[in-house]
Amino acid sequence: MLRQLWTLTRGQRRALSAALLLTLVAAAVGVAQPLAAKGVVDALTARRPLFLPVTCLVLLLLCQALIGAGAGFLLERAGERFVLDTRTRLFSHLLRIRMHAFDRLRVGDLMARASTDVVVLREALTHVSVQLATNLCIALGSVGAMFVIDPVLMLLILSVLLVGSIVIKVLSTRIGRVSMRLQTAVGAISAGLERALSGLRTVRANRAEQREIAHLNGLAQHAYEEAVRSARLTATIAPVAQMAINAAFVLVLLVGAARVDEGVLSLGALVAILLYANQLGGPVTELIEGVASVSRAKGAVERIEEVYSFPTEDRALAPADRGTPHRQPSRHAPAAPALELRDLRFGYAPDAPVLRGLSLTVPPHALVALVGPSGAGKSTTFALINRFYEPWSGDLRIDGHSAADLGLDAWRARIGWVEQDCPMLHGTLRENLCYAAPDAATDDDGLWRVLDLVNLAQRVRRLPAGLDTGIGERGARLSSGERQRLAIARAILARPRLLLMDEPTAHLDPANEAALTVTLHNLRRECALLVIAHRMTTIEAADSVIMLDDGTAHATGTYAELLRTDAGFQRHVANGTHSSPTLGQDPVVVPDHPAV
Repeated sequence: MLRQLWTLTRGQRRALSAALLLTLVAAAVGVAQPLAAKGVVDALTARRPLFLPVTCLVLLLLCQALIGAGAGFLLERAGERFVLDTRTRLFSHLLRIRMHAFDRLRVGDLMARASTDVVVLREALTHVSVQLATNLCIALGSVGAMFVIDPVLMLLILSVLLVGSIVIKVLSTRIGRVSMRLQTAVGAISAGLERALSGLRTVRANRAEQREIAHLNGLAQHAYEEAVRSARLTATIAPVAQMAINAAFVLVLLVGAARVDEGVLSLGALVAILLYANQLGGPVTELIEGVASVSRAKGAVERIEEVYSFPTEDRALAPADRGTPHRQPSRHAPAAPALELRDLRFGYAPDAPVLRGLSLTVPPHALVALVGPSGAGKSTTFALINRFYEPWSGDLRIDGHSAADLGLDAWRARIGWVEQDCPMLHGTLRENLCYAAPDAATDDDGLWRVLDLVNLAQRVRRLPAGLDTGIGERGARLSSGERQRLAIARAILARPRLLLMDEPTAHLDPANEAALTVTLHNLRRECALLVIAHRMTTIEAADSVIMLDDGTAHATGTYAELLRTDAGFQRHVANGTHSSPTLGQDPVVVPDHPAV
């Protein structure tokens, strides 16, 4: 546990060391104060001048206050910096987790790890790195001073505190186990709430509000029960510690008074020991609270360490793109295919292959339609082309470059992707439009050009704020067709060499579908297009059609050729592919999910 905390403090160790040093100096000044008080009492009893001992005591009090304030500020700033650094490292790691690992995680739980868990960890860090060390030094200094004054009273105090420490150690161990369950329960609440809010329209349309509320209430109740268990154990620790301190103080007072009466101990020495005993109470209490805090943070540490254990994408530059990873790729020789897949084999589980030796080619500036029944591997093929997953075997090439020769940034810079559900981010039209090409944010002419290509320019011009209009959470202020056209414009703006489109006409009315068909032809002057298609208009407009079945390219040819020669394609057209909707009819959408 301590080793894990020490690892997480990298980058803040210098600031923490400075805070620790100042705190130790303040502690040393505090340890000297009872000796100064003893000098005052001894001067009074001996009727000596009081100016010097009183001045010394006042200076010690002022120095401790000033040094302690400076140390407290440094410690708090280091703690906040630790929170910042930890969160930024978590953000960087979370957004680069490989998809095969990310698919098994819950977004809300990951959010809790980057928020709640980090705050819990910060509390433990300040206790462990500074307060525990400081309070331990104060305790040792007080014990040492008492040993010099009167070893008998010192041993009496330690024996009482030792009994209390044993009880507290048992309780702290139980707190560690409970805290892990509590942090997990809090993460489950975040995950459940994120699930319900992200699908709020679905929840309401299915009249499931009460079920979701009951589910969230159940999660909250479980977290409450774990929090009560933790509070019960934590609340027990403080009284045990206070009882041990009070018992030690009373024993010192009784035994010390007897020793003063016997003449073995002076009154000033008894006052000093009582002050040390009182001074010892604070550090001992904080030591105990620090141990409890560390025990509570055990779950947070393990959950954060688990995030770092998730594998991330390799962002290292490959030899072919080292030195220019962010530049727009230059055009390759016309002879090189825009995309080439060679004998790809892949599955989401080792014993469940989805692609079984898929090979296909997309020529430069061609429109290729990818068709096939649900589960044939179309969406999986797109996922591999985007390199969200690595194939078991086979080779991917874009513009003649193998995936092994290009880093992820250079590879993905050559690809545009229009997803079927066209996700939008909270922000403005401009921000979403320029998401793949941030440098184009100030080029209004270029933005209006791509909006005009997708027949969206007039609609945007009518908005009061134009390009700077907010679109709401997940694009809630846009219609499904507008989201789809905006997603296409976003992909076009980045000027990709290959544009992947997952049923681009699914949410378009007949007029916009016809306009988009013309746009697709125009886009071929800029790039090649590979389209997962269900609509006949898209399939008929394609230069070639690739029929996927059972993870392989079952047949390849033009629409007319396949319709004439391939029985599987004929059945697919008859059973699963839809003609263009006629005016007044809603378009039919056939979902295509990755086969798992």
